[in-house]
Amino acid sequence: MIKLANATMHDQSQYLDAFRNFGFEVEATPRLREVSGVWEACNLACEVVEQAKKEGYEGLLLGGRTDLMIYIAIQAPAYKLDLYQAETVRKRDENDRFVFNLAGITKIYVALPVDLVWAAIAAEIDTLGLLKEVRK
Repeated sequence: MIKLANATMHDQSQYLDAFRNFGFEVEATPRLREVSGVWEACNLACEVVEQAKKEGYEGLLLGGRTDLMIYIAIQAPAYKLDLYQAETVRKRDENDRFVFNLAGITKIYVALPVDLVWAAIAAEIDTLGLLKEVRK
Protein backbone atom coordinates (compact mmCIF):
# COMPACT_ATOMS: atom_id res chain seq x y z
CA MET A 1 0.00 0.00 0.00
CA ILE A 2 1.19 3.47 -0.89
CA LYS A 3 0.47 5.90 1.96
CA LEU A 4 -0.92 9.29 0.78
CA ALA A 5 -1.59 12.47 2.75
CA ASN A 6 -4.87 14.18 1.86
CA ALA A 7 -3.78 17.40 0.12
CA THR A 8 -7.36 18.30 -0.80
CA MET A 9 -10.18 20.27 0.82
CA HIS A 10 -12.47 17.24 1.03
CA ASP A 11 -12.92 14.44 3.53
CA GLN A 12 -12.08 11.15 1.82
CA SER A 13 -13.75 8.82 4.36
CA GLN A 14 -16.34 7.47 1.95
CA TYR A 15 -13.65 6.52 -0.57
CA LEU A 16 -11.13 4.77 1.71
CA ASP A 17 -12.12 1.24 0.67
CA ALA A 18 -12.02 2.19 -3.01
CA PHE A 19 -8.57 3.74 -2.56
CA ARG A 20 -7.40 0.52 -0.87
CA ASN A 21 -8.66 -1.49 -3.84
CA PHE A 22 -6.31 0.59 -6.01
CA GLY A 23 -3.38 -0.02 -3.62
CA PHE A 24 -3.46 3.26 -1.68
CA GLU A 25 -3.90 4.09 1.98
CA VAL A 26 -5.28 7.62 1.90
CA GLU A 27 -5.65 9.91 4.89
CA ALA A 28 -9.34 10.78 5.35
CA THR A 29 -8.99 14.28 6.85
CA PRO A 30 -8.21 17.10 4.41
CA ARG A 31 -5.08 19.16 5.03
CA LEU A 32 -6.07 22.12 2.85
CA ARG A 33 -8.34 25.00 3.82
CA GLU A 34 -9.54 28.25 2.34
CA VAL A 35 -6.74 30.76 1.87
CA SER A 36 -6.49 34.33 0.63
CA GLY A 37 -3.60 35.62 -1.45
CA VAL A 38 -0.30 34.29 -2.66
CA TRP A 39 1.43 34.16 0.72
CA GLU A 40 -1.27 32.19 2.51
CA ALA A 41 -1.46 29.75 -0.40
CA CYS A 42 2.30 29.28 -0.62
CA ASN A 43 2.71 28.95 3.15
CA LEU A 44 -0.07 26.37 3.41
CA ALA A 45 1.40 24.36 0.54
CA CYS A 46 4.82 24.36 2.20
CA GLU A 47 3.30 23.36 5.55
CA VAL A 48 1.33 20.48 4.00
CA VAL A 49 4.34 19.08 2.13
CA GLU A 50 6.71 19.36 5.10
CA GLN A 51 4.23 17.78 7.54
CA ALA A 52 3.39 14.92 5.18
CA LYS A 53 7.08 14.07 4.87
CA LYS A 54 7.64 14.28 8.65
CA GLU A 55 4.66 11.99 9.22
CA GLY A 56 6.02 9.32 6.89
CA TYR A 57 3.70 9.67 3.91
CA GLU A 58 5.01 8.51 0.53
CA GLY A 59 2.95 10.95 -1.49
CA LEU A 60 0.07 13.37 -1.65
CA LEU A 61 -3.44 13.09 -3.04
CA LEU A 62 -3.99 16.42 -4.82
CA GLY A 63 -7.24 18.25 -5.37
CA GLY A 64 -8.66 21.72 -4.91
CA ARG A 65 -7.48 25.23 -5.66
CA THR A 66 -5.18 25.50 -8.65
CA ASP A 67 -2.64 27.76 -6.95
CA LEU A 68 -2.27 25.41 -3.97
CA MET A 69 -1.87 22.44 -6.31
CA ILE A 70 0.87 24.23 -8.24
CA TYR A 71 2.79 25.22 -5.10
CA ILE A 72 2.50 21.67 -3.73
CA ALA A 73 3.56 20.15 -7.05
CA ILE A 74 6.63 22.35 -7.16
CA GLN A 75 7.74 21.60 -3.61
CA ALA A 76 6.82 17.91 -3.19
CA PRO A 77 9.64 16.48 -5.36
CA ALA A 78 12.22 18.19 -3.15
CA TYR A 79 10.84 16.09 -0.28
CA LYS A 80 10.72 12.98 -2.46
CA LEU A 81 6.93 12.84 -2.24
CA ASP A 82 4.97 11.48 -5.20
CA LEU A 83 1.83 13.20 -6.40
CA TYR A 84 -1.49 11.57 -7.29
CA GLN A 85 -4.90 12.67 -8.46
CA ALA A 86 -8.19 10.83 -7.98
CA GLU A 87 -10.00 9.96 -11.19
CA THR A 88 -13.72 10.34 -10.62
CA VAL A 89 -16.79 9.56 -12.68
CA ARG A 90 -19.73 11.90 -12.14
CA LYS A 91 -23.23 10.49 -12.14
CA ARG A 92 -26.45 12.23 -11.19
CA ASP A 93 -28.59 10.95 -8.33
CA GLU A 94 -32.41 10.94 -8.14
CA ASN A 95 -32.29 14.64 -7.11
CA ASP A 96 -30.14 15.57 -10.13
CA ARG A 97 -27.07 16.18 -7.94
CA PHE A 98 -23.64 14.97 -8.97
CA VAL A 99 -22.31 11.91 -7.16
CA PHE A 100 -18.59 11.25 -7.54
CA ASN A 101 -17.44 7.67 -7.96
CA LEU A 102 -13.76 6.88 -7.64
CA ALA A 103 -12.61 5.21 -10.86
CA GLY A 104 -8.84 5.24 -10.37
CA ILE A 105 -5.73 7.08 -9.27
CA THR A 106 -3.35 8.82 -11.66
CA LYS A 107 0.25 9.59 -10.78
CA ILE A 108 1.37 13.12 -11.62
CA TYR A 109 4.91 13.46 -12.90
CA VAL A 110 6.89 16.63 -12.23
CA ALA A 111 9.87 16.79 -14.56
CA LEU A 112 11.46 20.15 -13.70
CA PRO A 113 14.37 20.58 -11.25
CA VAL A 114 12.70 21.97 -8.15
CA ASP A 115 15.39 24.45 -7.15
CA LEU A 116 15.34 26.10 -10.57
CA VAL A 117 11.56 26.31 -10.53
CA TRP A 118 11.46 27.96 -7.10
CA ALA A 119 14.13 30.43 -8.21
CA ALA A 120 12.11 31.29 -11.32
CA ILE A 121 8.96 31.75 -9.26
CA ALA A 122 10.73 34.01 -6.77
CA ALA A 123 12.15 36.10 -9.61
CA GLU A 124 8.74 36.41 -11.25
CA ILE A 125 7.02 37.28 -7.97
CA ASP A 126 9.60 39.99 -7.34
CA THR A 127 9.23 41.30 -10.91
CA LEU A 128 5.48 41.58 -10.38
CA GLY A 129 6.01 43.40 -7.08
CA LEU A 130 4.25 40.72 -5.06
CA LEU A 131 7.07 40.54 -2.53
CA LYS A 132 5.84 43.94 -1.39
CA GLU A 133 2.23 42.73 -1.18
CA VAL A 134 0.24 45.03 1.09
CA ARG A 135 -1.26 43.30 4.11
CA LYS A 136 -4.71 44.44 5.18
